[in-house]
Amino acid sequence: MRSLKRFRIPLAAAAAAALAGVAAVPSGQATAAGTGNGTLPGDAPVEVVAEGLHSPRDLTWTPDGRLLVSEAGGIKQLCDSADIMTAKCFSTTGAITDITDGEPERVVEGLASNVNNAEVVGPNAMEYVNGRLHVLMAGHSIGMPDWLPRDLTRTLKRQYGRVLQIKGDRARPVANPGRAGFEWMTENPDLISEDPTSNPTSMAAKPGGGFYYVDAAANILGEIDRWGRVEVLKWIPKAPNGADSVPTCVDVGPDGGVYVGQLTGFGNTGKNAANVYRYDPETGELKVWESGFATISGCGFGANGDFYVTQFDTTGFPSPGDPQGVVTQIAKDGTRTELGLGKLFAPQGFLAGPDGSVYVTNNSVWYPVGTTNRWDQGEVVKIG
Repeated sequence: MRSLKRFRIPLAAAAAAALAGVAAVPSGQATAAGTGNGTLPGDAPVEVVAEGLHSPRDLTWTPDGRLLVSEAGGIKQLCDSADIMTAKCFSTTGAITDITDGEPERVVEGLASNVNNAEVVGPNAMEYVNGRLHVLMAGHSIGMPDWLPRDLTRTLKRQYGRVLQIKGDRARPVANPGRAGFEWMTENPDLISEDPTSNPTSMAAKPGGGFYYVDAAANILGEIDRWGRVEVLKWIPKAPNGADSVPTCVDVGPDGGVYVGQLTGFGNTGKNAANVYRYDPETGELKVWESGFATISGCGFGANGDFYVTQFDTTGFPSPGDPQGVVTQIAKDGTRTELGLGKLFAPQGFLAGPDGSVYVTNNSVWYPVGTTNRWDQGEVVKIG
């Protein structure tokens, strides 16, 4: 196995200032969740708190306790084909939306969105720290098609695969993990089974400044320092049956460890192929922490230290039927409790609530595959 190459993406001095404040302080999630202290029962109530969302992904609290959701995008896209299964489509329909009062209000619009083989790619993870919202944009900006309008191409290249800092309604790129993932795949052909690409999907505030992040296409865990420079830390191994790892979530635990959940790729038809890994920043060791999951699409710690795993589907990937999801709660003693079983459809993301409840996005994908059903039927669900 080749050694992992270190990537550094130099940025302007402004980017360094932007990330320097992202340090070991409570994020919006931790601040808002500070009063919850109970482990939820399996019959905890499931409540829809917002609907009418366009491919919802991640959730965060603002410092003043408002609830935000990222929307990967809608149906108004410029496509190279009428067949949604094969089309490559592009737009700026991604958004950050305030759902505090139950009625979606898009507070940041014009974010890059891409429909790629019926999957919507756009704004994903969010971290609200020190008064600044940071948004991780999925995908990468390399090899944009030449048939797009010039102004749209310029916007997409500036956003895809980047960490954007939001100020008012303006989005400024401060790091480029998408390029790092693409270059890592180019340099490590023995670890990949496809053409180089990149799809950073989740990030967590890094103690000392910057972020940890995972790339679902390159199958890597990386970090972004306070100056916006990107380093690949670890390759996440394939599933035992050879399916791609597809890491989709990351969080920093109370013990300082970095926890990574994996969706796994095509070929995972079992219920136990997906793992949660723990990375030790001190030693660089990566090992399986919890196993026995089907398709992890979100994860994180609750205020009381319990760990939560959002599963996109309970039967593996791809699903033989509708993607019926669940949230698995792992208590500190290892006891597992399934939440929302039978009431979730393709859920993603995770957010701890202020009263011990948890939030996930629901109806997060267009389904059935090959149609545009559900494109505007996304929800945010509260459990507990």
